[in-house]
Amino acid sequence: MTRRRALNACVALVLAASPYFGIPAWTPALATMVAFQATSLIGLNLIFGSTGLLALGQAAFAALPGYVSGILQNFGLSALLAIPIGIAVTIVLARIVAGVFIRLPGIYFAIGTLGFAFVLEGLVRALPSLAGGSSGLVLVLPVNLRPGAWYLVALSFVALATASYIGIARGRFLRTLKLIRHDELAAEVLGIDVIRVKCRVFTIGCAFSAVGGVLLAYFTGVLVPENAGVNQSLEYLAMVIIGGAGTALGPLVGASAVQWLFAISGSAERYELLVYGLVFFLVVLFSPAGLVGLLGRPRHAVIGGTTEPGPPLLPEAENRPERAGPPGGDRVCLRVEDASVRFGGLVALNHIDLTVGHGQIVALIGPNGAGKSTLFNLISGILQPSDGNILLEGKNLRAVSIPDRASSIGRSFQVPRLVPDMTVLQNVAARIDHLPGRRREPETLALARRQLREFGLLDFADKPVQEVGVGHHKLIDVARGAGGAPPLLLLDEPAVGLSEREVERLSAMLLLLKAQGAAILVVEHNIGFVTSIADRILVMNGGELIAVGTTAEVMANLAVQHAYFGAL
Repeated sequence: MTRRRALNACVALVLAASPYFGIPAWTPALATMVAFQATSLIGLNLIFGSTGLLALGQAAFAALPGYVSGILQNFGLSALLAIPIGIAVTIVLARIVAGVFIRLPGIYFAIGTLGFAFVLEGLVRALPSLAGGSSGLVLVLPVNLRPGAWYLVALSFVALATASYIGIARGRFLRTLKLIRHDELAAEVLGIDVIRVKCRVFTIGCAFSAVGGVLLAYFTGVLVPENAGVNQSLEYLAMVIIGGAGTALGPLVGASAVQWLFAISGSAERYELLVYGLVFFLVVLFSPAGLVGLLGRPRHAVIGGTTEPGPPLLPEAENRPERAGPPGGDRVCLRVEDASVRFGGLVALNHIDLTVGHGQIVALIGPNGAGKSTLFNLISGILQPSDGNILLEGKNLRAVSIPDRASSIGRSFQVPRLVPDMTVLQNVAARIDHLPGRRREPETLALARRQLREFGLLDFADKPVQEVGVGHHKLIDVARGAGGAPPLLLLDEPAVGLSEREVERLSAMLLLLKAQGAAILVVEHNIGFVTSIADRILVMNGGELIAVGTTAEVMANLAVQHAYFGAL
């Protein structure tokens, strides 16, 4: 796959560098403009294509450094100083914008960036004496570069920017971005500070946009308000999508395709909507992954069962990392003290008290709506208690954020929250990425592969999750949650959808984790599975604990029979 990406990159750069192949209207000037534009679009590709942040005002961050440097030049500052200052001002403003809008949910971030573009375009029009107004701000370099020199500069910058993107969007960081794009809540539970990462990505992306934008502005020699406006921002977004959002070559391919179509149309302004509409229609219909997707999707190698014998039903204990807490000891790992959760007048949890010790498996059962998932969300930090406390190994978690709890709490979900287009190995590695300590990529992948081997999932390691049967998703989710040997495991209905053999393997794995000191709290409806693994069973109904004891004791409890077992 690496060779193919390198070959595609070389072919694209050669085409961009050679406007003399007889392609109609593909001139050195057009190729130069496309290369600068692609450099700027790489930033939007990182923000939108890789992270999923819909930035509708990105043209403002591409035009702003040109306006700042041009205004500074008019006040007598050298262009060699004005250009870096313009880029720096843009990056600082991008970080401020990110800090303000990145915390807002959903579409509000897009609206915030859109508003920034409106404000910048309005300011430029309102200050003609300073920013040129509708007539434009003229930009002049102190040195006169010939077209060939401009072309070499453009080619150098787009090559450097593309290489930087490939260097940034890989390994741990790429897995983090994909997790955030697919499921922010799962990303936080795995230890990712989503807000901090988003701010960082937006700032880095705007740095790309600023560099490409200011170079394009000085190449064309003039900046007009439309360069910073909403229409230009939407055009940039369209180029990224058409080229292939989230791919290394998407910005270059998209910019090349759109600008070339405008060039050969001869009347780009008149037919702009028609060109965009037609290209979008063709891309969506034949290649949702963009034009780069037409090159073909790399095939993932699948590890077959014949290459390596399957793991035993009960893996060897020495293959597991050491855990916190004495195996089988009496020391309490999790303590929930008089915890309540209220949503207005609705009481979701009512004065819950429970403990789970190291080397102990506690099962939590109850009818749907009893409050089991609410309790898990409370322990994970997704919800805060209205009353009471959550203590983990004696530490009160009330002021501890979700990501900061991740190294001590491993969790699986009732519906597995895996990233479909990441491999099984990458999904498990995504948790190990954010555990304490620094690891190189080979070490992280080796730990993730060992985790899969122990759960009997090694055959699926290099397969995308979307190509793995749904029945295995639960095991993958449990294997990911148990990565790094956290002292506490929260497993939400882990046996649902598993075959009898897979349930046996899961039981054996949980008993091994218990023997090594893990505290495990399991929500489950499979009473046979619960009976085979649990030391104690807690029964919830209506947000309250109504019974505690062994399987036989809770089965004989009249309140449990009425609430949970019905006629039984």
